[in-house]
Amino acid sequence: MLEEDKEVTVAPRQRVRIRYGKGEAIKFISHHDEFRLWERALRRADLPLLYKQGFNPQPHIQFAAPLGVGITGDNELLDIILSPPTPTTEVVERLRAALPTGVTLHAVDEVPLTATALQNLIIGADYTIILFAEPHEIATGLIEGRIETLLQRETVWRERERKGRRYTYNLRPLIFELRYLGYDVAAEEHRIFLRVQMRSGATGRPDEVVDALGFDDFARTLRRDRLYFADDEEDVALMSRYPTILQEQIAAPPGVRGDSLRTPAASGEPILHSGQRTINERAGDEFV
Repeated sequence: MLEEDKEVTVAPRQRVRIRYGKGEAIKFISHHDEFRLWERALRRADLPLLYKQGFNPQPHIQFAAPLGVGITGDNELLDIILSPPTPTTEVVERLRAALPTGVTLHAVDEVPLTATALQNLIIGADYTIILFAEPHEIATGLIEGRIETLLQRETVWRERERKGRRYTYNLRPLIFELRYLGYDVAAEEHRIFLRVQMRSGATGRPDEVVDALGFDDFARTLRRDRLYFADDEEDVALMSRYPTILQEQIAAPPGVRGDSLRTPAASGEPILHSGQRTINERAGDEFV
């Protein structure tokens, strides 16, 4: 039989979307460690995870938006490819028995194999910034005052490093909403709501907002509560309230580079510590 006469049989495949929570217990693991966590869990669950072909085969695991180190997430999404297909009820049962502490499984759904990759659809995100402090340590008026000062600014220059190259950009247009939610007496924590744009090359990061507010030295946690996608009518309607910020709109003009050219902080205004990059900033560079 000639080579061209041979029929190629493709095994049936299934794309499964997993909605889960990443909790405090594992918030300091890197994205690469979380990838391995899911690969091991799927193996322990004995699910037929499909691997890519090649010298170093990788599993078909695709996160919607990897979280930076130190950030938790209530409604995170990832897609996997199974071959042969497995009932979603069975996937849920097996995964719940295999996932480690710190990961909460919310739902498992089958989606079309041809569906657009989640990371190509993201347009925004909501976060809660939680500061662990008593009222006398951080006064309510101070938090509200710093938020107001930040929102009144037209530029908040920040520096990032991507693929070994440093660049400066304006964080301010990427912040759509920022407001103080109040103080929880029982939990002894202040809560701040943050909504940012999340598009390729123009993503607002919560750790940079905390730093811009001058609260990076306080014990705190960052929690991503929701992701917004371009293929969801409700998400699109909500995000249409805000302008779409393009990468070229936030790029620094020639000559703007580093802390020395940033606007000096006025009295009572938080200073930007951009030259002292936090672990969250370093870990998140590859995700924007």
